[in-house]
Amino acid sequence: MLLGFAGIVLFLVLASDVVLWAYFKKGINGDGTVLRFPKKGEDLYNEKRFALHPFKAIVINTDDIQIVYGKDNDSIGIREADGQVSANYYKLAGDTLYILPVPGGGISVYCKEVQYIKIAKDSVRLNVIDLKQPTLELTAMNDCYVDMTGIEVKNFTYKGGSNNRVVAYLKGKLDNVDMQLGEYGSVNLQDIAIKNFALKADKMREFSLDEIVLLNLTQFKRN
Repeated sequence: MLLGFAGIVLFLVLASDVVLWAYFKKGINGDGTVLRFPKKGEDLYNEKRFALHPFKAIVINTDDIQIVYGKDNDSIGIREADGQVSANYYKLAGDTLYILPVPGGGISVYCKEVQYIKIAKDSVRLNVIDLKQPTLELTAMNDCYVDMTGIEVKNFTYKGGSNNRVVAYLKGKLDNVDMQLGEYGSVNLQDIAIKNFALKADKMREFSLDEIVLLNLTQFKRN
């Protein structure tokens, strides 16, 4: 009886796999919608781009933002939930770019270099992608999440409030790191080369360095 039941279960699993494969070959998801594969060079974020004059600093007042290295002229990409995109969500004053709240959407800033980034509100997620430059100073309020991917910075300074999380990974390089966290901070660094690391923190939730970080680390100071 048990063998018969097992045979029925196996038959049903194989049948469902066949149906899903048939859907896939026809370009249909399991829920009946059409599969959509991105084309080469396609803008997956459906952003509207605005050209920017060169700047040195960014002040962030929105929840969802990414700062990406761009080899072309500096620009900003804005995406809104309702598709109504305008240039009212940023302003340039001198050498500083101010990012204003975008309801239900997000912002991407494309630049060759930015020296200073300030997260001026709580509970912001910031992605920093592929920046390669001599120095970067970053300050944050409380409950912020900073995710750095593939960055190469000679001197990196971070000062954040309480309950902040800093993550860096994907073949990055930070020669000198000076990091200050408020209470209950988290640091997770993977696949990134660091030479000198100075950390000031209290009551940390997490502190994780992978083998790549440890093999390259020549000096570490805590508090």
